[in-house]
Amino acid sequence: MDFKHLQKAKTNYFKHFYYAMYFNCIALLVFITGTIHAIFPFLFAFTPYNLAKKITDGTEKHFKKRN
Repeated sequence: MDFKHLQKAKTNYFKHFYYAMYFNCIALLVFITGTIHAIFPFLFAFTPYNLAKKITDGTEKHFKKRN
């Protein structure tokens, strides 16, 4: 456990909670669209990838460690 996670991310609890829940919802969409795409490859061709990239880009933008 990292009790200094919020300090290291230079954020507060509510901002962290908001973004964590936002990215969790996107991750759920990655799972849903990825599962559908696995069964029907012609649907959601790059949607899971684009959504996952949105999570990565967003976390780097909002919680990047600053030295």
